[in-house]
Amino acid sequence: MALLDFGRSGVGRLSKVPNPVSRATLGERQQSTWRSALEVAGVFLVLMGIAVGILMLRFALVLSHGVLH
Repeated sequence: MALLDFGRSGVGRLSKVPNPVSRATLGERQQSTWRSALEVAGVFLVLMGIAVGILMLRFALVLSHGVLH
């Protein structure tokens, strides 16, 4: 990826090779992206578990109502 390099001249020029700091920052961004994706997946699973629990409770209440009448 080409990055803008603002050197001593103050003029933006493209740099083809990122410096080690850019690579470290890129690695941290990738880790934070994976961490965010895992958090989203975890929240989705928790919400799905809550939804399944509500459906099971509703099924049990409807079934018990049918048995009692």
